[in-house]
Amino acid sequence: MNSIIYAIADICTAAFKLLPPIGALVNWAFGLTITVGVIYWLKYDSTVSRGGKNYMADKGE
Repeated sequence: MNSIIYAIADICTAAFKLLPPIGALVNWAFGLTITVGVIYWLKYDSTVSRGGKNYMADKGE
C-alpha cells in the first residue's frame, strides 16, 4: 500500500516540476498578445484620426 502512495507522490512531484515553465510560457503569451493588440489599436486610432476609414464602425449587412 505504501508503494502506491509513494508512486502517486512521485507522479505529483514530477507534474508540479513541469508547472512553473508552463505558467511562465502562458504569461509570455498573454503579454505578447496584449502588446500586439495595444500596438494595433494605437496604429488604427492614429489612422482613423487622420481621416482614414473607420471600418470598425461599419454596420453588418
